[in-house]
Amino acid sequence: MKQTITILTFLLICVKGYSQSSTIGFLPKTKEIVLCTDNINTTTEYSRFGLYTIYNPNNRMTGSYLDYFPRTLGANMSIWKNGVNIGAGISVQFTDMDEYDIYPDVLLRLHPIKLLTGKPRSADISLMINISKVTQFGFGISIPFTLNRL
Repeated sequence: MKQTITILTFLLICVKGYSQSSTIGFLPKTKEIVLCTDNINTTTEYSRFGLYTIYNPNNRMTGSYLDYFPRTLGANMSIWKNGVNIGAGISVQFTDMDEYDIYPDVLLRLHPIKLLTGKPRSADISLMINISKVTQFGFGISIPFTLNRL
């Protein structure tokens, strides 16, 4: 548990993405954590683009520093004032120090309150579908401020 908290703190503090809202989610089937930054351009009231990452804190396959890297890195685009986010990225699965598999990853997120009100910076729940090697459903919370701004 200490290791998970340390890694989450590192990701939230050290990664510099200046977004107008953030989403923290969980995928129960594989017990993975989803971290998203939405509306990455802070010079405008609303920006369509952001970044996301998926991290598996239970991944201890190689026994090396590679276990601490996120499984997925991707970019997302929002439509309907951040009510729906569509993300695409690349997942890497390390099987050994020198061996790995690369496969595509798609993350679809629905923010019902933002969709109904049209306010991209309101607090909301996040309903997720992650399509990768395994299709899985998840949930999260979208907050109207940035977690990773120093």
